[in-house]
Amino acid sequence: MRKLHLNGLVLLGKNSALFCKSGGEIVVGNRCYFFDNVEVQSRGLLSFGNNVQVNNFSRIVALERVTIGDNVTIAQFVTILDHDHKYIMDRDEMKLDGFETTPVNIGDNVWIGDKATVLRGVSIGNNVIIAANAVVNCDIPDNCIAGGVPARVLKTV
Repeated sequence: MRKLHLNGLVLLGKNSALFCKSGGEIVVGNRCYFFDNVEVQSRGLLSFGNNVQVNNFSRIVALERVTIGDNVTIAQFVTILDHDHKYIMDRDEMKLDGFETTPVNIGDNVWIGDKATVLRGVSIGNNVIIAANAVVNCDIPDNCIAGGVPARVLKTV
């Protein structure tokens, strides 16, 4: 069973796609804009709040659950994933062997900068700016600016 729920005005740019795979559900709030060449996939639950912008060439994939709050801006070339690939070594050959998943939660009033990556199991609080090129692999609290590889809190606001 696949489910797509559009709750108000949703704009989808050219060459963008919302893929709701078997067992997946995508919920999109009011006034959401997916710019050009955006890829959104769900085999789990992927939900967007109200007034969300996902800019060009960004990719969001939910195998378990990704939740994005209200008033969120996701810049260009951002990746948000709730999973890692598992692998096994068979003699001298590496083979992919499924996924490990942990939900991702992004709060309200968040701005994620160009080319940032948000990895599985991360919670980003409310009123947060994630700097460009950051790799977010741990929780980020409310009211701060975070950046770096791996991301860390740089300043409170």
